[in-house]
Amino acid sequence: MVIASFQSAILLLFFPLLLGPYLQTAKLCSSSDDHKVGCHSIEKLALLNFKKGVVDLSNRLSSWQLDDEDCCKWLGVGCNNVTGYMEKLDLHSPNYMARLSGSVSPALAHLKYLKYLDLSYNSFDSIPSFIGSIKELRYLDLSWNCFRGRIPPQLGNLTKLHHLGLSQTCFSAQELQFLSHLTSLEYLDLSWLDLSRTGESLQHINRLPSLSELHLYRCRLSYLPPSTNFTTTLSVLDLSDNYFDDSIRLSLSNFRNLVVLDLSHNNFKGPIFKAILNFTSLQSLDLAGNGIQVPIPKAIGQMTSLRTLLLGENDLIGPIPDVLANLTSLEFLDLSYNHLEGPIPLRFGGLCKLKELYLSRNNISGEITEFVNAISSCRPNNLEYLQSSETKLTGNLPYSIGNLRSLRSLYLDNNSMNGTIPKSLGQLAELEELDLSLNAWDGEITEDHFENLAKLKILLINSDGKPPKPLFFNLNPNWVCPFTELLFLDLSTFPPNLKTLGPLRVIDLGENRLFGNLPMWMGKRLPYLEILRLRSNSFSGFIHENHCLLHSLRILDLAHNGLSGTIPHCFGNFSGMAMIDSTNPFSLSNWVAGHELEDQVSVWITRGIELEYNGTLSFLKCIDLSPGEIPTEITRLLGLSILNLSLNHLTGSIPEMIGNVQGLEVLDLSRNQLSGSIPPSISALNSLNHLNLSNNNLSGRIPSGNQLQTLQDPSIYAGNPGLCGAPLKDCATHPNSHGINNEEDEGGFTWLPFFISMSIGFVVGFWSVSSTLILKKSWRYTFFRFIDNMNDTFLIFVAVRKARLAKRFRLGRNFSAQRG
Repeated sequence: MVIASFQSAILLLFFPLLLGPYLQTAKLCSSSDDHKVGCHSIEKLALLNFKKGVVDLSNRLSSWQLDDEDCCKWLGVGCNNVTGYMEKLDLHSPNYMARLSGSVSPALAHLKYLKYLDLSYNSFDSIPSFIGSIKELRYLDLSWNCFRGRIPPQLGNLTKLHHLGLSQTCFSAQELQFLSHLTSLEYLDLSWLDLSRTGESLQHINRLPSLSELHLYRCRLSYLPPSTNFTTTLSVLDLSDNYFDDSIRLSLSNFRNLVVLDLSHNNFKGPIFKAILNFTSLQSLDLAGNGIQVPIPKAIGQMTSLRTLLLGENDLIGPIPDVLANLTSLEFLDLSYNHLEGPIPLRFGGLCKLKELYLSRNNISGEITEFVNAISSCRPNNLEYLQSSETKLTGNLPYSIGNLRSLRSLYLDNNSMNGTIPKSLGQLAELEELDLSLNAWDGEITEDHFENLAKLKILLINSDGKPPKPLFFNLNPNWVCPFTELLFLDLSTFPPNLKTLGPLRVIDLGENRLFGNLPMWMGKRLPYLEILRLRSNSFSGFIHENHCLLHSLRILDLAHNGLSGTIPHCFGNFSGMAMIDSTNPFSLSNWVAGHELEDQVSVWITRGIELEYNGTLSFLKCIDLSPGEIPTEITRLLGLSILNLSLNHLTGSIPEMIGNVQGLEVLDLSRNQLSGSIPPSISALNSLNHLNLSNNNLSGRIPSGNQLQTLQDPSIYAGNPGLCGAPLKDCATHPNSHGINNEEDEGGFTWLPFFISMSIGFVVGFWSVSSTLILKKSWRYTFFRFIDNMNDTFLIFVAVRKARLAKRFRLGRNFSAQRG
């Protein structure tokens, strides 16, 4: 009995110790109902004070309310289940529109137990030094805020910190000594900070013995210390987009345990390969965007741990080595934009883990048939991206292409492939992007080619137009297109089935042999269409008012067709062109840039001037039409960037309010029959950089001022014999500008109405005074008495001044005589 009691006492004594580890490993709760302790009032007030100093346009912090007792349930807040103290505050912005701005309140210093603080992707103006007093922090991310001032040195007090993100913070990085105190740091991101002026910056990083991941993207660095403390611990090193060259290869050779190495977009030429070929643990190597001018070394086939190999955008020469097929773990391979030649190794068919293969813009050749048969033999097949545009591949696209069931993107455009396109393409249910354009395809395209392509967003299929046969689209008129998400379309025909593609945003059917009237249904069936390019076809008829229902249009190009009639006045309804700017972060430009379609839509030929709009497509609004009068409603399109109405039969005058279109960069009205004067408001087009009004019947003085002062090429006004003024002949000597007949000065001032009004004013004023003096005798006496007095005063003034001048003259002459 005594023994049992003793055992019970011992159990009670050590029970808390046995339970302790479970209490310490209690999970954090974030907006959950299973925690037992509510948040502490001092921490709740700290968050509310923080909220007061924040501008929250998207109302992200709407759950932070005083009357809500438990702040542990608030957005971004995480508390310890047992103690109730706040340990996590995650306020990173999920997108551009949800950014928080303003100041960071010192009240956050009351969060003494905070371990995780993420304020990244916001717009806070500064980070106060009190951050250094939250000494329990393990994770701190301040990235992508443009803070003012310097990095607070008090961050060096955070000795328990494991993760520090300071990329794109606009800090002055002249003082980085605090880094040497963060001895527990494992992750450091200083990307976008200018470290070129801090000669010892890397030495401070060198003192971090636990560092395993280092990001120094775009830090303007060109030097790497020859020895570092973290060479044995570092597994991820990002030195991309700096000024490093082959001289750092000796320093790099110390990083034997690297798993990820990014040296892209530097100045390496070739010897860099020797420094990294012995990195047997390397899983990801990125050397893209350098000027490497050597063949791919065969020794790279020994780096069998590689999963990612990115060598694109270099000047690599020679054949693609077969030894790359030894890299059986490879998932991503990019060899695009080089000078590689020869066939694609058929041994690539053994790379069954490969997900992405990029070979575009090389001199590689050979039969596409054998290559596709090889890579489609893997079971299961993991290939998702296959891009080999602008190479020299020949042959037929085999039926086995349908075995690449995981394929999401297929680009084989601008090659020398021929034959028919296999119907097995219709089995690629995951396909989102398909570009087979500019090959020598023939035969017909039927609905079977698109049977299961419900996810398709980009479709470009047209032949190069060369004999013997063009590609023929034989689609059932009643067939409903399965691709409900299609955004970009470039075909060699205009199938009526397009009316079922409501989400379509881009139609490019230019330079085909299309004829007939413009489809009337487009305006009602394609509400999201932003780009319509039908130039250089044989369309006839007129532009119907139904086409004005394309409210989202940003680019409209109907040039070089046989259209007739006038430009509809409803063109002012294009609200997509009426917007001066776009604040939508998910704009068409971002989408196009992400899908490598700049080449499809970025270059527009505007009658002799080539304009490139790369990466700004969503802000480009363009009209290129034929013919009729220019409707005044077009001046309501305030966001219009390009207006090209040249080489039509336009009559009438240039709209007086053309200056309202403030975003206009290109205005081409040449080779028409426009008459009248150039509106003075044209001088308000401050963004104008290309103007062509030549070969019309315009007359009068050319306006000047602002941006027009920079457009001094006389050819832009040539062929208008009635025009005068800079940069043409002066209006005073112009044969058609005698007198002042309805001319304007350089500022657009009209003289004839001025002189008419001045003459009328003189006559009215003269006879008003004269009639009063004639009818009023007393006024007449007073007026003439005033004139007599003024005459006497003037004569006396002249006499006095004359006497004084004579006296001064005599004194001056006597003084000169005495000095002589």
